[in-house]
Parts: sequence; C-alpha cells; structure tokens
Amino acid sequence: MQMIKSKRNVLVILGHEADGPVLVDALRPRAVETGFTLLVPATSLHGADSPADWADALDRAERGTEALRQAGLEVVETIVGDADFAAAAGDVLHSREIDDVVVLVDPEAALSVRPALVAV
Repeated sequence: MQMIKSKRNVLVILGHEADGPVLVDALRPRAVETGFTLLVPATSLHGADSPADWADALDRAERGTEALRQAGLEVVETIVGDADFAAAAGDVLHSREIDDVVVLVDPEAALSVRPALVAV
C-alpha cells in the first residue's frame, strides 16, 4: 500500500535578521497544507563553537517557532544546526523528506561565510 503525503514539508533556514513578523509574513503565503521545519544555524558570532552562539541560536529557534504557532502555521520540527548554514541545510536535506526550501538570511552576511553559494 502506497502512502500519500497530505502536507508539504518546507525547510526554512532562519538567519539573525528574520524576526517573528518577517518570518510569519514570508511563510504565510505558503502555509496552505504545509508544515515548516525551522533550521537555525548556530552562526559564529563569539568564536568557533562558542556556547554563546548555540544559546543564541536556540533562543532564535524558540522565538521563531512560537511566532509561527501563534500565527496559526504548523511547525513540524525546529532544529539548531551547524554554524555553516550550507552544511546545516545539507544535514537536514539528507535526513528528512523536504519538499521546498526557504532561506531567510541576510545575503551580505552569507557572502562573508560562503560567497560561492550566494547570488545577490
């Protein structure tokens, strides 16, 4: 028996500048029959593998999840990932069934980390 998915799962990569209202406004048009997997990279602001960076990412993940749920959007999963957003996204894409990806990061900030992956 083949199982048919009833909802899409959209991976949302959440940068520092994407606060609650920005996040909700960006995702609301995609919300019909869609669940969202939030990925918050632990971006290095305080040095490599800094506990402060992981704590900041966890806080942003919790705020983003709460903002989406308060707006009536479905959050499938929230993940705090690697500081390298491309590596973090790759980890998620290889381990979960994802239908689409939305990247809500500042392109200028991403250029400093992975210039080959950013089109501005």
